[in-house]
Amino acid sequence: QDDSSVVIAVDHNACILCDRCVRGCNDIRRNHVIGRMGKGYTSRIAFDLNTPMGESSCVACGECMVSCPTGALTSRSVVQPDPWKAEHPAPPVVTADELVRHPSGLFEGVSQPFLRWTDGAVVRRHYHKGEVICREGEYGFSAFYIERGKVSISIQSPLKHVQNRRSGLFGLLGRFSSSLVSRDKDERAGESASRFIHIDAPVSLEYSKPVATLDVGDIFGEMSCMSFYPRSATVRADEDCTVLEMLRNVLYMLQRNKRSKKLLDDKYRERALANHLRSVPLFAGLLADEARFLELVAFLQERVELRRMHPGELIFRQDDVADSFYLVRIGFVKVSQRNPGGEHVLKYLGPGGFFGEIGLLSGVPEVQRLTGRRGVRTATCTAMDHVDLVRISEDDFRAMLDAFPALREPMVRVAIERLEENEKERRRIESQPLEDFLQQGLFEAQSLLVLDLEKCTRCDECTKACADAHDGVTRLIREGLRFDKFLVASSCRSCLDPYCMVGCPVDAIHRRGSREIIIEDWCIGCENCARNCPYGNINMHEFTTGEYVLEPGGTQRRAVVSKKATTCDLCSDLKDGQPSCVYACPHDAAHRMRGEDLYQYVERARRF
Repeated sequence: QDDSSVVIAVDHNACILCDRCVRGCNDIRRNHVIGRMGKGYTSRIAFDLNTPMGESSCVACGECMVSCPTGALTSRSVVQPDPWKAEHPAPPVVTADELVRHPSGLFEGVSQPFLRWTDGAVVRRHYHKGEVICREGEYGFSAFYIERGKVSISIQSPLKHVQNRRSGLFGLLGRFSSSLVSRDKDERAGESASRFIHIDAPVSLEYSKPVATLDVGDIFGEMSCMSFYPRSATVRADEDCTVLEMLRNVLYMLQRNKRSKKLLDDKYRERALANHLRSVPLFAGLLADEARFLELVAFLQERVELRRMHPGELIFRQDDVADSFYLVRIGFVKVSQRNPGGEHVLKYLGPGGFFGEIGLLSGVPEVQRLTGRRGVRTATCTAMDHVDLVRISEDDFRAMLDAFPALREPMVRVAIERLEENEKERRRIESQPLEDFLQQGLFEAQSLLVLDLEKCTRCDECTKACADAHDGVTRLIREGLRFDKFLVASSCRSCLDPYCMVGCPVDAIHRRGSREIIIEDWCIGCENCARNCPYGNINMHEFTTGEYVLEPGGTQRRAVVSKKATTCDLCSDLKDGQPSCVYACPHDAAHRMRGEDLYQYVERARRF
């Protein structure tokens, strides 16, 4: 069984090697994806060079499925249009014949039998002015195409973050209280300086005014549809409008069909590329001169290539030849590096991120001094989910730096910073014999709450202090892994591989230079990071605020319950910087330390 494709299931046991799928793919559609492999009784059909169908160059036209007489290639039932059945009345279904004749031309070239098999996967919805199409934080399974009218896309959650304060004499006695405060009233080290918030749409929202407009022909909700992420923003009808809502199999097919893909890519170049480049910090230096920035957009419009990667798909491998530079448009990319202690995750890059510059800049003396090699990749990059990348080839990258010299200095500076950080991490890993320690994953931690079990009396004062510090919601549990005589309690570890950072629909969770996790004030409270944390160390706080809310009858003020994600902040607002859990321990049994420090402490104790 090969279930790697979202829309077509492959059962090799049902194949009789009639070659009808081969002829349909190669002679009728001229896609040249399917062929035979093996000899004798090991013969079977294969995709490209024997790769899974979902990872091959298959465009999901459905011709092989139509041609197969035995059911070896069938439409996957898991993506059939079940969600509409629960609605009363059910939304009007758009038939296969209507889709083929759609005036946008989006469905031209798609196999009609394939569209009929997925009949019901596209519905047409009508919204009146002011009606909500989707809300931020809600989980989605579909994408939307605007047929008529305009919609506004915005973040309704207040742009504030959680602040903890201790009341009492000199700040040492009393309780903590949690409240929502704006960035200008509580500046935090390590918070993003970006002017834009990335959302699941062909626009990015300005931080100072998080609202934008989408028009006819725009598609939004792709990330929610393909990866089942929460909606990143609230979408309302600006006027009476009509949208097509489509399920995952239809969107997947549009993204791979040659004609549909070209239409979508041309739309991106024409309307979304400029907005994307504005939201990438690397290009911030050109924004002061609008005319010069538009020259950059015009330079790249016909040169960029859009690539769509599937979950787990390799983008490039460490030591490969460097041939391109990438910008992340949708999804998340894992950047990892091979070291003596194994593979270590360097970072996760979300929308607005970029990578691949180091290998292309290795001819610069400052960069070459740190890499020691020229023209090769220094890390491995892998798609964590369905990822859309903007690729700039090596030749176009060098031409861009020559045409826009202001980009060279920030590009080189970022490359040097990344290399220095990676080298520092490599030396630290190589200096330790870590077999047993690595097995427990403790070396990945930058901030462990460690309890000395020879001193600990299980009084739970650490847990009580944490609960008092955070309105009764503790951020630690006095249970976890044992290493030697120490208990590593369940509290935020500030992991080197912070999986909580993957999947945030608005890219609101980041890591400081000290590797502590920071949650930005545009968090929409979707709880995705809390679900992703394998240790349960991210909590959701609810706050009731009086906010102005846009309703169909106009703007009204009413009480709104807002959720914000919070994680251990090491009680950083205390003057002495000592966490409450450590401060409250009456037996000096609780300590905060890095995984490396714990290892060295145990090693010294064993030697003496």
